[in-house]
Amino acid sequence: MTLPIVVGVDGSEPSLRACDWAADEAALRGVPLRVVYASLWEHYEGTSIAEDLAKPDEQVMAEDIVDTAARRARRRQPELDVSVEVLAEEPEYALVRESRSASLLVTGTRGRSGLAEALLGSVSLIVAGHAQCPMVVVRGNHDNQAQAGTHGRIVVGVGEKPAGSAAVRFAFEEARRRGVPVDAVRAWRWPAHETTDHPLMSGEPARLHEQQAVEAL
Repeated sequence: MTLPIVVGVDGSEPSLRACDWAADEAALRGVPLRVVYASLWEHYEGTSIAEDLAKPDEQVMAEDIVDTAARRARRRQPELDVSVEVLAEEPEYALVRESRSASLLVTGTRGRSGLAEALLGSVSLIVAGHAQCPMVVVRGNHDNQAQAGTHGRIVVGVGEKPAGSAAVRFAFEEARRRGVPVDAVRAWRWPAHETTDHPLMSGEPARLHEQQAVEAL
C-alpha cells in the first residue's frame, strides 16, 4: 500500500504554500497527495448559500478551501493523484490521526487565527509533538524547493543515542532521494550543576562533552 503525503490547509497563504511544497514532494516520491481541512464549525442562521445546500456556512467554506488547494496542486503537478477531505473536528486531533496512515505530514507555520507559539503556529506545534509519521512545517516561500538538486545539503540534529534514530534515518533517506550530502550536528547546554571555578577542573567538563559529541557523531 502506498501511503500518501497529507497536507493540512485552512485557506491561509502559509497553508497554500505548504500545499505547493507537499505537491512537489509527492511528485518527487511518486505517492498520492491528500489535502485535509479540519475545524469544529457552528451552524449559523440567516440567508446564505449554505442554507440552500443544507450545510453550515463553515462547511461550505471548508469544501471551497480544499477544492481550491487541490486545484492548485493539480496545476502545479498535473500527473499527481490528489484527494480531499473535510473533517468536522479539532484540527490538532484530525491531523494526528491522519498521520497514522501517511508517509509524511505537511503544514504551514501560521493559520487564519494568526496565532504563533515559538516559530510554529499553535496547531503545527501541537501536532509536531504527537504525529505518528515524519512531519514537515513549511516556512517562507519554498517554491519548487522539493525538487531534486535544489538544496545543497540536509542538516540533522543528533541526540545522545543516534543509533536507530528516526530523525537520522529520515535525513539519510531524504539526502539519498535528492542526491545531496548530510551534515550531522550535535549541540548541548552546559549542565547547571557543573562548575569550572576550581583551577583543577577548568576545561575538563568541556572536553568531556566534546568527546561525547564526537562519539555520537
